[in-house]
Order: sequence, then C-alpha cells, then structure tokens
Amino acid sequence: MTQAEHCSWSDDDAAAFGALMLGGTRQFGVVFFDAGLCITGWNSGAHAITGWAAGEVLGHPTALLFTPEDRARKLDEHEASAAAIVGVAEDERWHIRKDGTRFWSSGLTLPLGSARSAFVKVFRDTTHLRGRAKTLENLLQEHEQAQQERERFLATIVHEMRNPLSPLKMSVQLLQRQGDETGRLAEPLRVIGRQVDCLEGLIEDLVDLTRVQKGKLSIEYGIVELQGFLREALDMCREAAGIRGVALHLVAPTVPIYLEADARRLQQVVVNLCNNAIKFTQRGGNAWLTATADQSHVVLTLRDDGRGITADLLPRIFEVFTQAGDASSGRGAGLGIGLALVKEIVSLHQGTVEVRSPGVGKGSEFVVRIPQHKPNVAAPLAGQQDSPASAGP
Repeated sequence: MTQAEHCSWSDDDAAAFGALMLGGTRQFGVVFFDAGLCITGWNSGAHAITGWAAGEVLGHPTALLFTPEDRARKLDEHEASAAAIVGVAEDERWHIRKDGTRFWSSGLTLPLGSARSAFVKVFRDTTHLRGRAKTLENLLQEHEQAQQERERFLATIVHEMRNPLSPLKMSVQLLQRQGDETGRLAEPLRVIGRQVDCLEGLIEDLVDLTRVQKGKLSIEYGIVELQGFLREALDMCREAAGIRGVALHLVAPTVPIYLEADARRLQQVVVNLCNNAIKFTQRGGNAWLTATADQSHVVLTLRDDGRGITADLLPRIFEVFTQAGDASSGRGAGLGIGLALVKEIVSLHQGTVEVRSPGVGKGSEFVVRIPQHKPNVAAPLAGQQDSPASAGP
C-alpha cells in the first residue's frame, strides 16, 4: 500500500505544514540528519528548545543532544538504527541544552525515503509533564510509606493494649468472685468491668482493621434472621445508651427477613453504628435503627438527632483516625476505628454504606445496604479470602 493510499493532501497543504513545522512553531524541534548521524537541518523550534542556533549545530553529530551517560551507551546510534529497521523510533529521555541544562524530550525519529539514508527527529520539551509525573510518583510512594507506618502503629497499639488488659480483666473477675460484704465495691467493679469490655472491643476492632489491610479478614456466611439479630445487637448497646441517656428504637417489619451474611461481622457493623450514635447524641436524644428489604438487598438505616456532621468531615468520616484529627468538628475524641471497620466489613459483604447529615446539631444518618444472598462469585474486595482459616492476625 502506497503512502497516497493512506492519506491525501494538496501541494498547498503540504507546503503549509512544512512551513509550520520548519519555521512557524517553537513548540516542536525538527532535526534532519544523515546516515552518519550528522545534523543536516535544524528548525527554529529546535533552536528555541535547546538554545543552539542552526549555524552552531549543522555538520555536528546528533550525539550533542544526548546526555553523557546515553552517549556512553550509544543510544544516539540505537535511535537511528531502530528507525531504519522498524520505521519509527519513539523516544522519551533526557536531552542536553546548549547551556548544559537538561530537558525531558518526547518525540520520534523517522527515516526519509526508501533508502533510509536520512532521518528526521521531531521532539518537544515535556519537562513540565515529567515533573508532574514525578510528583505523582512521590505522592504515591509517600502514601504507601504512610500506610505501612499506620499498619505498624496499629499493630503496636494492639500489642501494647493487650498486654495489660488480660491481667486487669482477670483481677476484676477475681475481686467479684471474692464477694463484698459491705457492697461498696460492687458499683466500682461494675464500672471497671464495663470499661475493660470497651477496651477489649476496641482492641478487637483494631485487630480486625489490621487484618483487612493485610487481606486476612474473611467472611463466613450463614443464615441470619434479621429482626432477632438486630434486637440482640441493640441489647449489647442499651447499657451504654442508658448511661448516656439516649433512647434506642428498632423499627423492622413484622414478617421475618432472612439473609446470608456473617452474623459476627454484621454485629460489629450494627454495634459500631449504634455506639457512634450514642456517643454523639446528647442526653435525652434518640437513635432509630430501621430495617427493610428490597428485591436484592437488606437496608439498615441508623438515624439520630445528635450533633450531626460538618460538610467537610462527611467525605472522610469512614477513614481511620478521622475523629482523632478533627477535634474542631465537635465530634469528640477517639481513634475513628469503628466507622472505618464498618466500611470494610460492609465492603467484604459486597455492600455499601453511606452517611448523610444536614449539618452540625441536626443529627446524622447512616445507610447500609447488604446483598440478601451470598454472591455467586466472591469479588476481591478489601482482601476477601475464600478460606476461613486465613482469618488469623
């Protein structure tokens, strides 16, 4: 197939294009050279990019454009050889300016004529794009390093908290078994026991979060009767709600709803959402857990009339450590582990979780959608594993 069959242009078009590339543009450098790699033509764009005028380079080797290390590897010769053999040589590399500075060159080299004894190199200065790409590479590397540091930090917290917690819990149980004739220790021991249980729950959330990040948290599906399951989950939160003076309400259909899910993991979702609502709802406030189902999903909605969430915090609410770094939002202190774990567990079920809030002081609403049936093919979300045996820390 001839060149004319590929495309067609008039003599005027060809002349206009030639004038543009050779003298009318400063964005593209055009260099002609012969089989001996000696420069035979040099346009104004090449002058603008490199600083060399045509009279300074004509008759000189194309190697003057290449860095010393690339000349040592004979990449100037390789570029022409590749163009002669393949028909085109695309190239991105550092080139040299007249003043010795470097620029990132992006272009191609083409043979001229069937004899392929002459060539043209067209290039442009894309140093700014190279800088942007390098910036993105650095940001990605920093993100990966931060992720690794976060994982090490979480692992350290888990280790340091577990060590004193076991003897503390054992001591409380021992004191409770010994009895208290005066009754003065009953309430303090109950408070200590409750706080120890809270710490233990936090540690387990941390352990599960690290498992998710390492791809080791698995989902063990079973049949769950939704209404009874939700009542049990709320019962686990009622003591904390009573202490905070927050009323918990369950609104669910009277006809039983069944779904395939990991009951233990789903319990973590409901309990964490309820505890979050209790924590950020003022005394005398309310939290409503509503359950329903559509054709394919179970939908759980946890709404409260508490402090609400600021607009700037909403996109980050499911990120670990969000609360700890956002004291000004009025959300209080905390590591922000619970909501991060909620998102990961829901993702493992191939579901979704959303949050809404009209603003500070106007309450918030979390909506969880879980497939009613186990997906036929497990998608590789959040490191889901096929074998329950992989759930070790």
